[in-house]
Amino acid sequence: MESKENVKHRNKEQTKRKLLQAVGEIIIEKGYAGLGVNKIANKAGVDKKLIYRYFGDGNILVETYILEKDYWLSLANRLQEFNDIQTPDKAKEIISAILERQFTFFYEEEAMQRLILEELTAKSSLMAGICNIRGNIGASLLKHTDPHFENSEVNFRAVSALLVSGIYYLVLQAKINGGTICDIDINDPAGRQEITKTIRQIIEWAYEAPKKKSKRN
Repeated sequence: MESKENVKHRNKEQTKRKLLQAVGEIIIEKGYAGLGVNKIANKAGVDKKLIYRYFGDGNILVETYILEKDYWLSLANRLQEFNDIQTPDKAKEIISAILERQFTFFYEEEAMQRLILEELTAKSSLMAGICNIRGNIGASLLKHTDPHFENSEVNFRAVSALLVSGIYYLVLQAKINGGTICDIDINDPAGRQEITKTIRQIIEWAYEAPKKKSKRN
């Protein structure tokens, strides 16, 4: 027979999951501005007192949701895995895979699409803080690739910035307006495949450019 403590813990975790799920559903339906303690509690079907008991307040609940769901923030606990990024061949593979997954993840996650859109169009101290954390994670990864481009005309940080921001814009444009860019429709699987293939090609080109210049010299 399950102990009372185990039942209590399981019920607590189930309630926390309900609250976090409710945050995501409200973001999809009404955006970040639609969040509030009462609305989240009603959506989850629980007493709002449990938000304060389990999370401290509504802001911490929302922050917890974003920290769990945001693609780049999910990499924070895995930075040690990227030690192999120090070799160019490993770097090309790891960075390409990270950006390909970012594209696929962001295309599939409607709540994160709404959050990024609001991050770009409305001031929020929470979203600004999350953005800074993302930047720090990206910088931690790219410090491993900096040595590969020393004395080179290739700025790999700029290449990465264009790819990351391009992924965000491509997805938001396709999801909000259903539009194409350069006649590429990423709402079509074939269009998405072309984007992921090209992400990898751009990383390859960036790494090949310094080699070609070195041979000419």
